Amino acid sequence: MQIHLALPILGLIAASLSLWPATASPQETEPGPVHWAYSAYFGTGWYSVSGDRDVFVARMTPRWTRSEARLDADGSRAVGINFKFPISVGLNDFEFDDPLDAVDVDNVSYLSVNPGIDIEIPINRVWSLRPYASIGYGQAFGTSESAWTYWAGVKSRLAFRSGKLNWRLLNQIAYVGYTPNTGPSDSFTPLMIGFEFDYPLAFSDNPGKRWLLHWYTTYSVYGDNLEFTAGSQQITDQWELGAALGGRDSPIQIWFMKFDRLGLGYRTSSNGDLRGITFVFRSEFDE
Repeated sequence: MQIHLALPILGLIAASLSLWPATASPQETEPGPVHWAYSAYFGTGWYSVSGDRDVFVARMTPRWTRSEARLDADGSRAVGINFKFPISVGLNDFEFDDPLDAVDVDNVSYLSVNPGIDIEIPINRVWSLRPYASIGYGQAFGTSESAWTYWAGVKSRLAFRSGKLNWRLLNQIAYVGYTPNTGPSDSFTPLMIGFEFDYPLAFSDNPGKRWLLHWYTTYSVYGDNLEFTAGSQQITDQWELGAALGGRDSPIQIWFMKFDRLGLGYRTSSNGDLRGITFVFRSEFDE
């Protein structure tokens, strides 16, 4: 069993793109920020909208690999099957100078559990597809709000090599939605294109360990179906740029936890009203 934890030290990892909504009066007619039910889909990080609304979510994702994807020289292939169990916890408050203070029952705003499956299909030597699906349930604490959340999609990866540099073209299309216990359901269809790179590093902290430098950039379009509202501004897309350090031959191990890579990413919208810092543990294709 492989365990991916986006919570390495009692809440040091925080936030997702779920933009927890502020309380609105009945007279307000403007749409609120993205519903908290989307948090598990958007992943790990810290986010700010127009500089005045911060959002924090701690997430861990235990996963079990049933089989590894493989393409043999004779053309025979094996399909990779992974079962995931993401658990997302929304935090009302998070201070980077006192992260342990965030780990408090009174600080939890919601809990969401979203079990799912993804299947990696090697098409040929350079091209792989990864269909995935998930369905789960979330509860907002202190209110009667709850919601079923679900998503499905497919990722594509084209992998190439140029000398020591490995680089990959990534694409993704997905359907993401939620059905609350009160009110209408909602959904959107994100589209993503991106590039990933990795390059071997010359240094080594010990003779038996070799390292890779990973970096990536992605662009996602949310369209009119998902609008991050910040005053009069509408946020309908996202750029992300990040870098991470990973082992070439084995994962990074901290205590009992294992990570494919460890790094940081920066997210922003084209108009600059959405800003965020994410924590990188895997390739976008494997996430």
